[in-house]
Amino acid sequence: MHTGTVEADHHQFVIGSPSAVTYEPAATGSVIEVGPNFVTVMTGVAYGPVSVTVEVLTTKPNGLSAVDAWQVIEEATIQVSKPFRVLTLGGDVARDFPTLSIQKGLNTVRVSATGRDMNWDLTVTEPTESYLVQIWKVTKPAAMCRIHKSDAAWNNDITVHKRRNWWDPDPAADATLYIKYGYEQMARSIKQNAINWGGRPPTDKIEYVPYAKQFAGHDRMLVDALARARAPKLRKIAAWAARRAYTIAGIVDIDWIRDGLAALDHGTPLPSPFDKQNATKLWDAFNSDTRIQLWTTSDSGEQTSTAALAVLNALSDANEPEPLQAVFRVLHTVLNVENSDYSSLIGDLRREFFPKLAPADRYERWIGYTVDDILQSDPDR
Repeated sequence: MHTGTVEADHHQFVIGSPSAVTYEPAATGSVIEVGPNFVTVMTGVAYGPVSVTVEVLTTKPNGLSAVDAWQVIEEATIQVSKPFRVLTLGGDVARDFPTLSIQKGLNTVRVSATGRDMNWDLTVTEPTESYLVQIWKVTKPAAMCRIHKSDAAWNNDITVHKRRNWWDPDPAADATLYIKYGYEQMARSIKQNAINWGGRPPTDKIEYVPYAKQFAGHDRMLVDALARARAPKLRKIAAWAARRAYTIAGIVDIDWIRDGLAALDHGTPLPSPFDKQNATKLWDAFNSDTRIQLWTTSDSGEQTSTAALAVLNALSDANEPEPLQAVFRVLHTVLNVENSDYSSLIGDLRREFFPKLAPADRYERWIGYTVDDILQSDPDR
């Protein structure tokens, strides 16, 4: 038995593998959402610590004599093929808990909870709700079931989500393309897209983010971590990248650029000329400052742009309204002045902001490097 606290984030924490695909559950209840290699526990508080006890048992617990001590109890059978940890929604390991000694194969997970109504949708600094997670090995799968519920939190019926092969096109959603190209060609296109995205199809959150695909091809693990990160962390990363861009260009110490970076660091409104109120103002500032060289001229008279010109919009891009897009825009700018050195930039970004993130080569691809190379590491996929 292990007892400690876990930080709830967006009403959730996770018992499972750090690489589990928690955004594609097989079933959703009131207190748990489950799929291969994970159980997401749904909390009453939006953010803050909750008390958790985890018991890995050898057999099913006897009876439900303590049912009155809990306000909700649900259980479900899941497939376990990887080591389980107690995690935050962002994938950080809860320090109070070791790797759980769960046997591979089918396991039933029962979660009991109390206190979820006390501070519904609030941020807390001390635990106000408690969870008991019990896990034991089984030989047969069983559907999610609700044993008891008396609280009001997440008051929904159990939902079983339909799942299909990830490469199967949806005829209803893509009717015109399906008729024109047919299943095989559409499936091959979906598989190739997954290869381009680092081994899995993009999630809705990253699919249309500019430049995310280029980074995913080098380190999909990092791109997914950025997608999970909250806005304050993303803003820090964007500011870090903007400062790196201006440093490479040799203009980071110019007074008005330094003032803009300081405002970005502190989350205050950007000063002129970075405030974007006038589209030409930033260009005029760069072009008129004699300390900034935007062009070089060869002996033959040919002009070539400098790194300073390439990073002109880095600070303004870092302040884009959507923080995830801001991060990738500025990272792309950094690459432009670092000769597309993904390895160096990704390595520094990981060390600075994601030091505990698993190495890129441990990312579980669903497909190899050709459309016929479907990987079978996860039998439930």
